[in-house]
Amino acid sequence: MKIAVIGAMDVEVENLKTTLNLKKEDNNDIYVGIFCNKEIILSKSGIGKVNSAANTQYIIDKYMPDYIINTGCAGSLTDKLKVMDTVISSFVTYHDFTPIRIMKYSTPDDGNIKADEKLISITEDILKKENVNYYVSPITSGDCFVTDSKVRDEIYNRTKATIVDMESASIGHISRKNNVPFVCIRTVSDFADGNDDFEKEAGERSTEIVKKIIENLNFL
Repeated sequence: MKIAVIGAMDVEVENLKTTLNLKKEDNNDIYVGIFCNKEIILSKSGIGKVNSAANTQYIIDKYMPDYIINTGCAGSLTDKLKVMDTVISSFVTYHDFTPIRIMKYSTPDDGNIKADEKLISITEDILKKENVNYYVSPITSGDCFVTDSKVRDEIYNRTKATIVDMESASIGHISRKNNVPFVCIRTVSDFADGNDDFEKEAGERSTEIVKKIIENLNFL
């Protein structure tokens, strides 16, 4: 079994690289190794939709993973979510692909790109056992840092996503185009309002969850 894990930044991959004892494979910030009898491909894609989409396609073409897991931190779009809460993607979508009618016919699943139900279920089971506060909900992505509460609220009202980032939708988009099951797991680092940011802590929380998912993927 081959599992690809994609994070955008160092803080989202460094912990996994160390704990899974992965070695650098090439010049594209890709690290590989064996963990729990599974081949792991860990990649730092870089920030943004283009970087993450190109990186996802590169990994699919070169390594042919059975599953893709996106990990990292994200900003909350709703008061319901607090810092260090975790969101499992039900689907991913774009908040800056407009007009919506064009997004719907230009992306998989009419713009609401569905995550794999089995991966969602496994992640839920793990988070329940670990007593982590989590939600299964939409995640939205765009090529901007959301640091204004008015912009944040507009994105929430339009997409109904609970968190915002810059990579989940493009990673899910490419995964679905290539028929590779995927899930995005993001931990809340801030409230998308330009104030306090717990990026490091949230990134590490997400990588701990990914490690446990890898350990529990045997029965798929």
